[in-house]
Formats: sequence, structure tokens, C-alpha cells
Amino acid sequence: MLGDGNTTGRTPTWVGHDDGTLEQICDYAAKHGCRANVEDNGTWLRVRLTDPEWHRNALRDLLIEHQVWGLKGEEKRIADLPYSRAFICGLIAGLIDSDGSVEARQVEFANISQVLVRQLGDALLRLGVQSSISSKKNNHSEKPLWRLRVADSRSAVRMSETVKLRADHKAAALDCLAAQGRASRRSATGCRGYADSIVWDRVISIRSAGVQRTYCVEVRPSHLWVANGVVTGNCTIQ
Repeated sequence: MLGDGNTTGRTPTWVGHDDGTLEQICDYAAKHGCRANVEDNGTWLRVRLTDPEWHRNALRDLLIEHQVWGLKGEEKRIADLPYSRAFICGLIAGLIDSDGSVEARQVEFANISQVLVRQLGDALLRLGVQSSISSKKNNHSEKPLWRLRVADSRSAVRMSETVKLRADHKAAALDCLAAQGRASRRSATGCRGYADSIVWDRVISIRSAGVQRTYCVEVRPSHLWVANGVVTGNCTIQ
């Protein structure tokens, strides 16, 4: 729904092409006791997620719980909630399945919400996946289209290991992209961030330093900042 979904009407609606996503939506709607009413105009599908009990909608309540109901396309974002690592991996897969593409040399996600695209980049970076973000003019809207790309071969391999796409053809394409990365010697060494000058290292150990007065800096949307040359912050991914 953060990709091709409409969360501003009275009923949750998804619009897109049947590339394997429709079956996922129907199964998920049935799991929550809702119906997926499909309208096919020959080019794209419009799926309205309705509840047999007219006065309520379980899926809309779920979207409200995740703080995304009522957001317009350019306002879409990932809620600042303590999601698990598995949930974040599934969320990334859903975004790529809906508004993403897997090509011969890169994985790309495009959306008119700049915040959502940058949040996706932060989430991928925490998984060890390097990406780049750019924008371009959107022919169908006055709002620019923001694009995230994963082109580094090491990152493609890492992404295939941590993110399991549900659309079969995209999953197969990601496996092929990762296979090229494993055979390539041009992959960057070590986990890197948005630029080659930023290196992303794993925590080796954590030890107690006693009780001291500390202060927290709140930075949105990434919760990251640089202190003494070290990228640090309060991470919401557990």
C-alpha cells in the first residue's frame, strides 16, 4: 500500500499490474476477513479491499495502526515504530514488488514521496546494502519522481540474501543479478554508505561503561548523525 496503494479514500485501494502482487493482496485480504474486489480495464487493475461488515474495515484499521492511513502519495512514509528486522525485510520486499524493478544491472525503486525513498535507503543501509538516490521530472505529475538504485554488485548479493521478493519474476531477476555479483571482482570492499568515503562497520562488542548522564539527539527520518567521525544514532530496527 505504500507503493501502489491509495490510503486517502473510504476504502483501501490498490492499482497496478498483475505481476504476482494480486494473488498476495487477495490472500492477505482473506486472512483479515476482507474481500478483494478486482476491476480490470485491460491495462491495469483496480482492487478495492472491502469488509463484509459495512461499518468497519479490518485492513483500514491495520493501516491506521501503522500510521499510514490518510497519507497522500507525496506524504507516504514508514511509521516511526519499533519494527523487527524481519518486518523491515518484508516491507522492503513489498516496496520493490509494487513500485520497484529488477533489471540486468540494478535494482530500482521509484516513488513521488522523497521521505519514503530516503527511508528505504536508510533501511537498506542498515542491512548492508548501498544505494544511490536521485530525482527526475515526472511526466504524469508536477511532483518530481524520486528514484533509489542498488547497482553495486556486493550490495546486490547482500540484498538477495536478506530480502525475499514475492513476485517470482523479480525474485529470479535478483538472483541472476546477485550471481553476477558473486562472479565479479569489481565489487566494493566492505560495507559502504551513500558515498565511498563513508564506511559502514559492524558492532564487534558492547560493554558496560557504568552509569553516566547521557543525551540523545533526535534526527528524522534516519535517526543517524555523525559524532567524532562515527555514524551513530538511535536505531528503530530491532
